Amino acid sequence: MTGVVEQVHSKDETPPEGGPIDCVLFDLDGVVYHGSRAIDGAVDGISWLHERAIGVNYVTNNATRTAEATAEKITGLGIDTTAEEVTTSAQVLAERLAERFGPGARVHLLGTTGLRVALETAGLQITDTIDEAPVAIAQGLDPDIDYEKIVLACRIIRSGAEWWASNPDYSLLTEIGRVPGNGAFVDLISRLTETEPIIVGKPAPHMMEFAAGRLGAHRPLMVGDRLDTDIEGGRAAGFDTALVLTGIHDIHDALAAAPERRPTFILPSLRGLEALIGGHDRSGTEIEARLRRAWEIIDAGETDAEAVLTETDLPRTITEEDT
Repeated sequence: MTGVVEQVHSKDETPPEGGPIDCVLFDLDGVVYHGSRAIDGAVDGISWLHERAIGVNYVTNNATRTAEATAEKITGLGIDTTAEEVTTSAQVLAERLAERFGPGARVHLLGTTGLRVALETAGLQITDTIDEAPVAIAQGLDPDIDYEKIVLACRIIRSGAEWWASNPDYSLLTEIGRVPGNGAFVDLISRLTETEPIIVGKPAPHMMEFAAGRLGAHRPLMVGDRLDTDIEGGRAAGFDTALVLTGIHDIHDALAAAPERRPTFILPSLRGLEALIGGHDRSGTEIEARLRRAWEIIDAGETDAEAVLTETDLPRTITEEDT
């Protein structure tokens, strides 16, 4: 394959220490909700933050909805949210394309409403055919993607247009289980064109840096269910991170993770934020200490990750009763 995947990492991968957590950034799918249903503990955990005036922002790779629509959905779950509290990969992608090509540049859209609105707001001209000679193709998840759209996207990429994608998430966790995410179609098109896109969403740190900057935070915490996007992205931005066990990855996934994907904390659900930030005793700290020791063993080369996985008595998950 040829091409460039843009995923900028911080030089210092050590999370900041000292000072209270003054801002919490959340992924959405698998963290706050599954499809149309709030995840158990999410309303309680985020309400606790609101009561203590701790800043909140939702940092999502999902480019299908506008910030306004995303805020409305979260509010509908019982968590009061404004559009200013939502940062989407569509917004970042549109801003980067406008910086790269200037207002009025022709861009082919492979996506849906959220990305379309972001591109138009950034002053870009959306094209429908290869004959309009788009300078770039902007790809986000399109629930109505079909054979014709994939073929056209491949033609445009082969014509020399730059290929930009909102995120690399291969799957999404819904009420019916895992379903294809944008990354599944990125992978398909990449194989067909022997090219890779410039990716602006997590694990690149841009959205998280932007969101924390909005809140003037000194010690942000990034909370997510994916090690390869949420946790890696949070670490790339230099933030503390928490893996919440309500979505894709579990404790054993964290144990086997590369250093840049290792979380600072483990939470059974967002209800655990009160104990984490409020300073209450948590048995979860024992889990984290055991994880750190296992990582030390792996990093020292004394044994490999598979052996540690076999020998450890770490559970795959922890429950509310454990915290």
